[in-house]
Amino acid sequence: MSRPRRSYAFVWKTLLLIVALLLNVTLFSRILMGSYNWKTLKDQKAQLSEELDKLNARRMALSREIRLLKTDPAYVEKVIRQRLNYVHKNEILYLFEREKQNSLWKGTETDGKP
Repeated sequence: MSRPRRSYAFVWKTLLLIVALLLNVTLFSRILMGSYNWKTLKDQKAQLSEELDKLNARRMALSREIRLLKTDPAYVEKVIRQRLNYVHKNEILYLFEREKQNSLWKGTETDGKP
């Protein structure tokens, strides 16, 4: 018995089916990879939003400080005394090193001895 000859239409349909299946597999894999990229971008957006909130809070604090420096003489004096170590007449200024000052508040010395 001989095999029946396949028609060209059957071969073309089979070839078209194979191409369609390969295209579907490719598109499905792109969808999966796209959802992975989407999650990464979503996480990045959340991180950037958090950073933006922090920067907005810092901007507001600096804006408030600028306003106080322009309008409040008592605040200006306080800033000058703290940052520039200015004193009034008959005042004595004691300057401490930051590390020693922090350790004194904790009750220990910088070399680790109590």
